[in-house]
Amino acid sequence: MSLVQLIDLPNLSDPRGGLVALESNQSIPFELKRIYYIFKTNDQQARGFHAHKNLKQIAICLQGSCKFILDNGHHKEEVILNSPLKGLLIESLMWREMHDFSEDCVLLVLASEYYDESDYIRDYSDFVKIAHQPYIHPLADVQSVYIGEDSRIWQYSVILAQAEIGKNCNICAHTLIENDVVIGNNVTVKSGVFLWDGITIQDNVFIGPNVTFTNDKHPRSKQYPEEFFRTVIEQGASIGANATILPGVKIGKNAMIGAGAVVTKDVPEKAIVIGNPAFIKGFIEE
Repeated sequence: MSLVQLIDLPNLSDPRGGLVALESNQSIPFELKRIYYIFKTNDQQARGFHAHKNLKQIAICLQGSCKFILDNGHHKEEVILNSPLKGLLIESLMWREMHDFSEDCVLLVLASEYYDESDYIRDYSDFVKIAHQPYIHPLADVQSVYIGEDSRIWQYSVILAQAEIGKNCNICAHTLIENDVVIGNNVTVKSGVFLWDGITIQDNVFIGPNVTFTNDKHPRSKQYPEEFFRTVIEQGASIGANATILPGVKIGKNAMIGAGAVVTKDVPEKAIVIGNPAFIKGFIEE
């Protein structure tokens, strides 16, 4: 998604001249709390160099032109503002810089909140750290603090206190991750997946919807083994929807488990397995 979000402002111009009318929560997608404008800026003088934790803004170049650089901590984009009929929406947690002001530039800024110095992030290194923090949906129950940068935990996920999740993972809605679970980097866990104690998932693994893992070969209610079987999904493996993985199985690097397969024994690297019980259909050729 582009960082540059330009809004067409309501143009009520007629032969008498130009007219734009702005309304909170209508033409402006938030409740307007504060307005300021910048003018007579030296063309050699840059401005901005900050982000906001919660504040949203719309910048409108009423006259002249200027260049914005937007940065979300992952990549940057530039845009020239030079029309009173276009507004640049700047979301929260967006680093912004303003450059190349024309001599006649008048820049109007509409803000969603009153001035609050504590909402500013003025150090770029601090901004990058915040921008890369994991996102945890407010309806998720996450007790673990061991979650890597850029990971996303969606609603109705339950993650227990000792679980470890790497960087840039996507843990979809309606999932459960118990304490003795280790997840590497760049892992996708789709909805309906429960990861029980004893499971290790290495980097770049895909786990499809409703994949079922088990960790006890002889389960009885309220009776627990001294140690659960260890199940390992090696780097780059993919497990299709509704597959079942029995306890203590190792799925090899870059293996592919077909949808609905019941895996009862170890799967070699790059093997393609299907069926119940799962059997090797072939191997992935690079």
